[in-house]
Amino acid sequence: MCGRYNFSTDSTDEKLAAIISVMERRYPGEFKTGEIFPGDTAPAVIARDGKIVPVPAVFGFQGFRDGKLIINARGETAAEKKMFSESLKERRIILPATGFYEWDTSRTKYLFTADARPVLYLCGLYAVEDGRYRFVILTRAANESMKETHDRMPVIADESEVRAYLTDPAAAAGIIAAASPVLHRQEDE
Repeated sequence: MCGRYNFSTDSTDEKLAAIISVMERRYPGEFKTGEIFPGDTAPAVIARDGKIVPVPAVFGFQGFRDGKLIINARGETAAEKKMFSESLKERRIILPATGFYEWDTSRTKYLFTADARPVLYLCGLYAVEDGRYRFVILTRAANESMKETHDRMPVIADESEVRAYLTDPAAAAGIIAAASPVLHRQEDE
């Protein structure tokens, strides 16, 4: 389960800097950086009119109970779930992140990053509710670098797969099913 992630403006990654620049110009003050919690509005990337564009999006779909947000969707079963199936076909979203957080059974908080990737492209789904983009993060079974901490992890696209994930349902299915990158775990302070 991915319940929090980090979007740092300190990254030197050019793609992330471009997203931040567009977001600051088009949506000043409308999004949060740093540790992103459910309910926060964060920078996201969608396909619109054939272009890949940054947009502000709220973390979590409205749940069935008042105040409860649904923040994750299992990649293996999203196509079968009424809440997610249409979004999986038509409304995929990428959440650029500089890491994500997970807790082990002793409630120790860890930050997961990838040494070879300054930016993790977390795969998600979106819906438009009350004129705002809202997203959930797709998850999958944890790989070896994650299993010690948690049995689930976010679906992560490679930078070269972002456009295909956003625009091509068949490619998106392959990315969701593909192996995840090896991650680095560090205890969060």
